[in-house]
Amino acid sequence: MITINDIRAFIAVAKYESFIQAADDLFITAPALSRRIKKLEDYVGEKLFHRTTHAVAITPSGQVLLERSKPLLRDFEALKEFAGRFANDHIVKISFACMWSTAGAIVPRLIRDYMQMHEKAEFEVRDGDADTVSRLVSERQVDFGIGMRPATSIMDLQFEPLCDDPVMLACPPGHHLFDRSKVSWAELQSPDIRKVDWGLLRSIAIGAIAEDMQRENIPFETDAKILHLTTQLNFLDAHLRAIVMPRLGISLSRAPEIRAIPIIKPELKREIGILSLRTSPVSKAVCSFVDHIRENFMELYMKTTERLTG
Repeated sequence: MITINDIRAFIAVAKYESFIQAADDLFITAPALSRRIKKLEDYVGEKLFHRTTHAVAITPSGQVLLERSKPLLRDFEALKEFAGRFANDHIVKISFACMWSTAGAIVPRLIRDYMQMHEKAEFEVRDGDADTVSRLVSERQVDFGIGMRPATSIMDLQFEPLCDDPVMLACPPGHHLFDRSKVSWAELQSPDIRKVDWGLLRSIAIGAIAEDMQRENIPFETDAKILHLTTQLNFLDAHLRAIVMPRLGISLSRAPEIRAIPIIKPELKREIGILSLRTSPVSKAVCSFVDHIRENFMELYMKTTERLTG
């Protein structure tokens, strides 16, 4: 079977009309070059060169093969160069999914900062609730996800934590809980409490938080009419209701007067982290971006939510 090195040897001999010069150019011995040409001639069944003591001339059959060999070698060298910079130039598109809150607050800055170091990086980002992120990763529609720790029943996913995001009460001015420094879960379930939406906790896509709530005997409903984070924030910004949601979600409110009140007895939090399949291989570009997320996510989270502290 002939190889690309045999073709390279054939083109070199045709170029220099000399086995010695061709061998020097290819950094191989003259006998090794002769063996490659002999193998190629045996394969095609024709002499490719007339060889005398003082000269080497290509045959008509060799000329026909040469015309086909040159573009073949050019294409191979171009492919070799492309493959060599494949990972470092981020030719592979990085595809991942993320929750609405991270998509709105952190992911754009992660991508912006990363592209300052890797200009050719390309991204495909899909956003959704925590359940959607887990599903997209499980179905191999994306390389990885930034989402919540999944329920223990989802065994094919591995989860690497990035930060804890406490569940709080986002409260607008005028609400009777606005001046509270903290509020308990028992109080929020009181029939006397009005205009409180359970936000995230009305969604079935709450991952491991559901297990925490069951363990703490905190009842929750899953009949929400409004599930999208943006719509919940619009109701919050219009001062129509207080909403139970994670701290990161509250940080996306456009109303600076909104307060984030801790909910206690117990304090619940969601873990945000990287979701991936245990046996799914990923490209060098994806690994590089995931390392960037590990190094910078927590800092960006703190900067995003700092106005809610105190």
